[in-house]
Amino acid sequence: MSTEPRQDPADGYVEGPELEERIERIGFLLAAGATITFFLGFVFAYFYLRSLDNAGLWKPAGVDPPDGWGIAITAAFVLGALCFWASVAAARRRRPAWIPAAGVSLLLALAGCVLQAIEYANVPFGPRSGGYASVFYGWTALYVVVALLATYRIETLFAAGIRNRGNREYAPEVGLLAGAYYWALLAGIGVLAWILLYLV
Repeated sequence: MSTEPRQDPADGYVEGPELEERIERIGFLLAAGATITFFLGFVFAYFYLRSLDNAGLWKPAGVDPPDGWGIAITAAFVLGALCFWASVAAARRRRPAWIPAAGVSLLLALAGCVLQAIEYANVPFGPRSGGYASVFYGWTALYVVVALLATYRIETLFAAGIRNRGNREYAPEVGLLAGAYYWALLAGIGVLAWILLYLV
């Protein structure tokens, strides 16, 4: 990461790298806090509706998602997060291997979203098939929406790498570490969803 201050020639304002790092850190904390709070609503709904089990309709017979799809979706997001971490580690060392690692991370994240859409076609129940079904559809659908929004970070970094692939020393200076932390958080939420929605 460059240690040279950034200067705007229009007004002479100098912005040091420590300010960029602080902005990046605060942005991650705000996004992480909002994401955790958002998905805590589904965790609460899961345990609350399960404990009530009104008229035995929490999880009626036949309301079971296919385990294979859950494993594939979770694996895609976790592996995508790991590849993004590998990309960040390579970029911080100015190694050109960060570009293909970011590309693989992007493909895995998109594959996870596509697999989730395909799973819906193979789930033998609808969102109105009890409390579990409503939590399942709400959580997984909105998780994919958040994941798609988060792929923007990977895509912009990957696109910048492709544009500058002729320069072997090029690596983005802002957004790498915060993006990696956020993807690790999303992967963790995906693992939690897999445990609650498929295993428990």
